[in-house]
Amino acid sequence: MHLPCIEMTPIRCATLSSRTTSKCNTLQNSSFRGGKARRELVIQMAATKEKKNADLVRLTDLLNAQETMVVAAVNYKGLSVKNMIKFRRELPDGATLMIAKNTLMRKASENTKFSTISECSKGMNAWLFVDENVAPTFKKFRSLAKDWKKEGVEIDFTGAVLDEKFLSPSELKPLESLPTKMDLIQKIAVGLKQVPTKVARGTKQIPSRIG
Repeated sequence: MHLPCIEMTPIRCATLSSRTTSKCNTLQNSSFRGGKARRELVIQMAATKEKKNADLVRLTDLLNAQETMVVAAVNYKGLSVKNMIKFRRELPDGATLMIAKNTLMRKASENTKFSTISECSKGMNAWLFVDENVAPTFKKFRSLAKDWKKEGVEIDFTGAVLDEKFLSPSELKPLESLPTKMDLIQKIAVGLKQVPTKVARGTKQIPSRIG
């Protein structure tokens, strides 16, 4: 069986050729855009993975640092970038604020004395690592939180860990008066200075009592 022969005029041939070329160009452009999108996705995923690894290392270092006494979680939902920067800048020396995923904190805190901080790993948390300057840090946070509340944003602790013990938000008030190592040293020094004075006073009083 022979198929009928279709006579193609030069104009029709040119039209078909133009359409074919257009389709080819469209496919090539689509392929190019698809390839570019895939490359961008791969780069983005690699950057995200690198960021996660860096955050995990940083969290692990802070959790295992000898000077870290308290780790606290702050729910920062609603806090602006500007206020978050202010929060970081106004923290006392020895306090570090870090934003990291809850899953990373759970992983980093495993088998450490702060492992129970995982009880706070819900919602939008910023993690606060504090050395002996616990009272100044918590007082500063309370002061800032009052200012933010006036702006209609309520920020609070979701919990903290001290001496391997988990503290709920209602149990954190005493930390605002926790003495630093320097405070304790000064109290001991003052106590030692008072001992000779008391002994001298007692010695002077002995003869008069005997007499």
